[in-house]
This record gives sequence, C-alpha cells and structure tokens, in this order.
Amino acid sequence: MIQERRKKRGPMIDFLLIGLIVTLISIIFVIVLSKDPFKFQKISASKDTNSEATSTENSAFPGIRITSDVSKDKRTPFAVHYPQTESEVFNDVVLQYITEAKEDYLLSMKKNKNKKATGELTINLETFPYQDHYYSFVLTKMLYLGGANHAVSTKTFFFNNETGEEINIQTLLQNDNNNLTTLAAYVRKDLQQNLELKDQLNNDELLKVTEPKWENFNRFAIIDDSIHFYFDEYEIASGAAGAPIVKLALSLINPLLASDFQIAMETMEPTKPVSPGDPNAKRIALTFDDGPHPKVTEQILNTLDKYNAKATFFMLGSRVKHYPNIARDVLARGHEIGNHSWNHPVLTKMPMEQVLKEYTSTANEIELAINQGATVFRPPYGATNDDINAKIPVPVVLWSIDTLDWKHRNSQLLLTYIKKNMHNNAIVLMHDIHQSTADGLDAVLAYLQSEGYEFVTVSEILPYRE
Repeated sequence: MIQERRKKRGPMIDFLLIGLIVTLISIIFVIVLSKDPFKFQKISASKDTNSEATSTENSAFPGIRITSDVSKDKRTPFAVHYPQTESEVFNDVVLQYITEAKEDYLLSMKKNKNKKATGELTINLETFPYQDHYYSFVLTKMLYLGGANHAVSTKTFFFNNETGEEINIQTLLQNDNNNLTTLAAYVRKDLQQNLELKDQLNNDELLKVTEPKWENFNRFAIIDDSIHFYFDEYEIASGAAGAPIVKLALSLINPLLASDFQIAMETMEPTKPVSPGDPNAKRIALTFDDGPHPKVTEQILNTLDKYNAKATFFMLGSRVKHYPNIARDVLARGHEIGNHSWNHPVLTKMPMEQVLKEYTSTANEIELAINQGATVFRPPYGATNDDINAKIPVPVVLWSIDTLDWKHRNSQLLLTYIKKNMHNNAIVLMHDIHQSTADGLDAVLAYLQSEGYEFVTVSEILPYRE
C-alpha cells in the first residue's frame, strides 16, 4: 500500500521540481536583464509586432525606391527614410550611413544617465532630378537625445542613375584646384552677405569650413538651375540661424563645371534684338522693381523661362550687395538689369550731390556683381525732373501700366490690371519682392502669349515709343 502511494507521488514530485527549476531560471533571467534596462527595453519592444517596421516602395523617379524604417519604441523612437537604386554598391554606401546614424543614436541613449529621457531620430529624404539621369539625394537628420536642444545635420549623395556611380565635388569641378578656390570664394561671400545670418555667424568657423578643401564642399545638391551647399546646425552660426544653405546659380559657376554638368549654352544667350522695320508688331516690356529677392526673384525667373520671356529688373544697390549671385543669374538668363537707386529715396527731395551718390553707388555695385553696367535707370516712385534726367548717363525709364501689385498684393488682380490697361509697346510695372506677384505671373504670361505679344526688354521697346 505504501509502495503504491510512493509510485503515485513520484511523477507529481518530479513535475513540481521541474516547475520550480523553470521558475528559478526565469527569475535569474529577469534579474540579469534588469541590470541593463536599455537592453531589456529593446527586447520587450521587439515582442510588439507594431514597434518596428521596414517597408520599401517605388518613388516617382525611374529606378529609385524609398525605404522607410520606423520604430515606435517609447524611449528610442526613430523614423528614417533613404533611397535604394539598382546599384548595390551605392545602396551599401547609403545603408552604411543610415546604420551608423541609428547605432550612434541608440548607443547615446543607452549611455544617457537619465534613464527616463526620451530620444528621437528622424531622417527625411528629398530627391531632385538633374538632366536625364542624375539625382541629388538630400537626407536631413534631426537628432534629439533628451536634452535641451536637438541637432540638425545634412548628408547628400549625387548619383548617376545610368552608371550607378556616386559623384563627388572633385568630379563636378573637373578635379581642378583653381575651380575649387573660385567656388569656395563664392560660397564664403554668399554666407558673409546673407542678411539673415548677419548677427548669427561665427566668423572663425565660417573661414575654416569655407577653405578651398575638397572635403568642405561634399554636401551639395543640384536643384533646378542652382547648386545648394549645406551646413549643419551650430556648424558656422548660432542655433537661431538653423542649418544654413548657400544657393548658387549654375550659370554663375558654369565655367567651373565638368562638361557633363554644364547648363546648355542656349539658356545663357543674350537677348535677341527685335527685328527692325516692323513697327506694328505686338510687343510688351515687363519690368520688376526693388529686387533682387532671394526667393521671389528666382520664382519669377523660372516663370519667365517657361514662356521664353525677357524682362527688365530695376535693382536696388543695397540688395545687389547682399544678393550678387541672383543679379548674375538674372543677367545669365538673358534679362536686362537697370539701376533703381541704392535704398529707394524720393530723389526730387534730395540735393543733386546725394541723387548722384544714389545712382553711382548702385551702378558700381551692379558692375561689381555682373561685370557690366546697368543699361537703364528708374527713379523710385517715378519721382524725377529735367535736372535729374540730365545728370543720369543712361536712359531714364518710367512705365505706362502700373499693376499696383505693391498695394493689392493679390495674385489674381495682376492680370486684371494688365488686361484693363493693355496697349501695344507697353511698359508694365511690377515688383519682384512680393510673393503674390510671383504667384500671378504665370497667368499674365499665358494671356499675353495667347494674344500674340512678344516679351522684350525696356531698351528694346524704347525706340518704338519715341
């Protein structure tokens, strides 16, 4: 009887012992992991099937896919997006950057003494095509480690989609050190003359990172008709300046570029004169005052290019000083540049000596920027007289249609005013400092082109107005 009881208890005792051993092992496992809360967190998060996900989808560009890697971990969330191409070699280079960024982020959070701190890593991707088979990939990284500030940095790749090669700044500039020196001077000058950075720049750091060294200029992207150079937050300026970007017109550095990357020369031809002997031809001169503007002027130039339209830009000397590269771009695209005084005063209320100073200082600044003088002059507010006109050595030009864009700031009214006052050989007054003007210009050009008007510069239209 006793022997039968022992036989019955044997399996039960074995089961209890096995259960006790499993429980002890589990307790030991938890204790070990609890000494590394970051590691425990990662393991716990991995059990949540929604905490991390990777997906790849096609982009709008042939041969380019976008991979997204997202983690919803409570302490170390991240979302990174990066390109994939048909070139495995290039993909490996990009993936190495992404992997290092993630590992550095996770390691930094692991070492963070404040175990309750929450971090964040995002890497956003922008893709810009150039010509038929080049792409600029701009990856903007925002890193936050739980402190007071986040850090913004940029990584770029310039890629040949036909050959699968990554192209660096040496190749772009023909491996020519003289070209690099010229480019470095342009970039440095643009930063020094940027009004938005005036009180934020660290001049010592600026001089250091704009030295003509190849490694200083590898963060670049070609976007439309300009090349952008990127600087990290806090690299050359205070945090209030953000992450500065220098934008240089390709027309400015065209001679520096290898032939494969140069702008087609037809986009840089000077304005063709109106054929003589056709006084009844329908023509119009569009003019823009008070620029150049770092954003609006470029938008207007792109719209003019769309319609193969030429115009005249009456520039302020004070603005040319800060944006000489835009003045050069205006000229390179075949437009006329006029003098509009230094800082837009009412000339008729000033002594002649001061009037001439307004004119000559602007004339000198324009010539310094574009290597030639302005060909026409427009007095601010149209305020002039015979004495002033006699002293100005170039034609003084007013207007015959005022769009009042400076007053209404309404893109839809731009075309309304032109239609209402339209006549042949008109000189139209607009301003390339108002976003509404840039927004409404396309409709104006489409209408005028449909009506058979030829877009010419002021100097070309003047003979037909005399």
